Amino acid sequence: MQKIEKLFLSFLICLLLANIGIAQNTNFDLEGTFNRELTPEQRKAIKDNIYNYSQEINANNSNAHAHLNRGVMYAKLGLFPDAISDYNKSIRIDSTIPEAYYNRGLARARFRFTKFSCIDIKRAAEMGLSVAEKSYENNCGFFKMYLGEIEK
Repeated sequence: MQKIEKLFLSFLICLLLANIGIAQNTNFDLEGTFNRELTPEQRKAIKDNIYNYSQEINANNSNAHAHLNRGVMYAKLGLFPDAISDYNKSIRIDSTIPEAYYNRGLARARFRFTKFSCIDIKRAAEMGLSVAEKSYENNCGFFKMYLGEIEK
């Protein structure tokens, strides 16, 4: 079995087990399954940060950095759909923040790098974010043809 097929199969098994856990335990904690190295105190601090950024957003919904920072906190808990949503809002508000593209690309690449995650990482690299440049070079070689860097 190829590596990608094994990863996909593992992902499906995890989803199945999560669904079984949800059905058997209504207190299933999805965020607790990610970043297990976080202590309860660290998780609480991250959740407090999410609350504080949410307060900033409630006061000023056009605060791109508050959306970006809340997205980072969601990602630390493994809540990638929420993180991506906040990165999207940050980019809509201010499209000149390279960290928003980079973080969205990493969140999209949580399980594997894709064309869309590499598009975001490339954009952040083009905006001058050096860590994005390194990530793009190390992880997105397969997609360079699709991103206009290699002639077919």
